[in-house]
Amino acid sequence: MSKKNPETEELDEVKSEATENKAATEKAETEKPTESAEKSESSEKKKRREKTKHSFNKRGLKHGALSVVLTVVFIAAVVLLNIIVGVVSDRFDTDADLTTAGIYSLDEKTETFLTDTLDSDVTLTVLKSEQEFEAQDTAYKQVNEILKRMEMASGHVDVRYLDIDQNPNYTSKFKGETLSANYIVAECEETGRHKIISPFDYFNFNQTYLQYYGGYMVESSNIEQEVVSAMMYLTSDNLVKVAFTEGYGENENSSALQTLLSRNGYEVETLPLATTAEISSDIDYVVIFAPTIDLDKSQLAKLDKFLDNNGNFGKNVVYFASAGQPKTPNIDEFLSDWGISVGYDVIGQADQNYLISADTLFAHLQQVCDTDYTKTVYGSQLMTFGAYVRPVYLLDNSSFDRTVLMKTHDKAFLYPMDEELAKDFDIDSAESGEFNDVVISQTTTESGSKSRVCVIGTEMLASSAFMSYTNANNAEFFVGMWNYISGREQGMTIRAKSLTPATFEMNVKTANSLSIALCIIIPICVIVLGIVIWLRRRHR
Repeated sequence: MSKKNPETEELDEVKSEATENKAATEKAETEKPTESAEKSESSEKKKRREKTKHSFNKRGLKHGALSVVLTVVFIAAVVLLNIIVGVVSDRFDTDADLTTAGIYSLDEKTETFLTDTLDSDVTLTVLKSEQEFEAQDTAYKQVNEILKRMEMASGHVDVRYLDIDQNPNYTSKFKGETLSANYIVAECEETGRHKIISPFDYFNFNQTYLQYYGGYMVESSNIEQEVVSAMMYLTSDNLVKVAFTEGYGENENSSALQTLLSRNGYEVETLPLATTAEISSDIDYVVIFAPTIDLDKSQLAKLDKFLDNNGNFGKNVVYFASAGQPKTPNIDEFLSDWGISVGYDVIGQADQNYLISADTLFAHLQQVCDTDYTKTVYGSQLMTFGAYVRPVYLLDNSSFDRTVLMKTHDKAFLYPMDEELAKDFDIDSAESGEFNDVVISQTTTESGSKSRVCVIGTEMLASSAFMSYTNANNAEFFVGMWNYISGREQGMTIRAKSLTPATFEMNVKTANSLSIALCIIIPICVIVLGIVIWLRRRHR
């Protein structure tokens, strides 16, 4: 092996070192861009994160603001909707009456009167705060609801509430009249009239409960009839006065007829005929309701003068006979002058199809005749009830114009009122057929004005029982007759609405079936349905 020259070795070392330095430099140069790229990449990621974060914050702020705006808009919409609903419910009837008897709904006749007939402003002031009035009882709540519905139905009705205890000065303008909490004051500024309606007017109370327990139990509500009649009285251009005589043992049941006429806008008063020098010309009707004492001729002369009305006529006398009356020769003579007489018999009915009760032959259905006086009830599906009717005859050779308004059905018979004659009574030989119940006789002036005498064979036609039956038209008959004679178109009878709670009764079989359905069948169905739903969700 040859030895290297020292110089050569030194030169080789220098070259080797140079080569290593070059390699190191190249390596450094190669690695330098990599670090720079890493730094650059790290900076770019940071910028992207900051940009993303900034974008996220901006987007979140935008969505947050939108959520706030939507929330505010939703709340505002709810508030606005509540305001609109409140205004609409105050002005329009938006409530639904779900009661079986419709105790919170207006009768069709009431709605027609409020929308088509009432043309003057009427204020109804309830003497109590609305909250306290309504909170007293279900019956008072029904009254309050009816009043509010009347106000909604007509722009002429204004319902107000006034706590009389906090406004004692209110009563000062009604001097001499009774006012108390729960009373309703109806007023019409245009006519200057007012009418006070008490709870005893707009409620029918259970008399048995009152008698035995000393308290009040409301059976039914007359609020519609009372308020409508008050409005008719307040706004009427033609006030008609009806005077009921007193002092001759008149039948006390006339109160039902007086109430009916008052509720239909007639001004009702009493007339002490014996102590009255002359019947006032302001009175339009004189009613003699089944007197048990015969009127003397001087009192009957007052009636003649009243009917003549200084030759102007336009007056009326309504006479109710009764099976409980003794003989009244003076009244009989007065009636005969008008071509009418009342027989001293009681009409019975042999046909059981027309009997009201199987207990008596003297309470039976009547038939209304087709006349101008009876056009509101003729052909009605309702029935006319009568009892202990005396026959009304048309006398011959009379110059008066007479009209039969009501008569019995065929197969009626006459039973004598005289006890001696009744002993030998035989229904097979009794006079039978159809007999007149109600007759009107009239006389007319050259100008067309009429005076009338109306004779009714029994006071029972106007009894409170017969006029309150839901299937009877007795009340409509009298209102229609009075309105026709008075020349009035408006007038109505609105049935009282029962407030007695309805009961739900069932037999044992129905009760057992209902128990099985509620306690076994329905629970099993619910359990099975729950298991099915659970299994379906589990195997999804």
